[in-house]
Amino acid sequence: MKNNHYKILVLSNLREKSAQALRYAAKLSNEIGANVEVFYAKSATEVAQTEDPLSAISTIAEVSKTTEQKLKDLVNPISKENNIEIKTTFAYGNVKNEIKNYIKTSQPDMIILGERERKKPKFLGNNVTGLVHKNYEGVVFVASDKTIFNSKGEVSLDSLGLKDNIANYNLKSKKELTA
Repeated sequence: MKNNHYKILVLSNLREKSAQALRYAAKLSNEIGANVEVFYAKSATEVAQTEDPLSAISTIAEVSKTTEQKLKDLVNPISKENNIEIKTTFAYGNVKNEIKNYIKTSQPDMIILGERERKKPKFLGNNVTGLVHKNYEGVVFVASDKTIFNSKGEVSLDSLGLKDNIANYNLKSKKELTA
């Protein structure tokens, strides 16, 4: 595999819209020559809901195995279909902190999110899109049912404003990051 110049990060919740976002990232990867990473974070309180340390360790190991399999089930068909390698990572803890830390560590050129299903407004909810916009200065794209592909099934770079150069849309270019 060649080492691509750009990096696309897909933040996943392992639901139906995650596959849609990942498919879009994979197609875009082929168009602009980018590496694709998928990151999933789950609240630690959802993983281990027991006070017994041995039971908690067992539960964490079981949930980790299940999560890893879910990620593989999501990524493998899309990876094969688009002939690209997709890196997967998951973490348990405070979801917002884990996402912020991963973005900082990964330093992607673009973040792609799946379209969130509309629910009643939550004033104190877990708004990942707002968190990403607040903590990331690059391109953020929300893949939806209305995402545009051309007649060949390729990503329409015009719809993203990336036809000529993705670096024009990043506040920090690769030159600045390596200098």
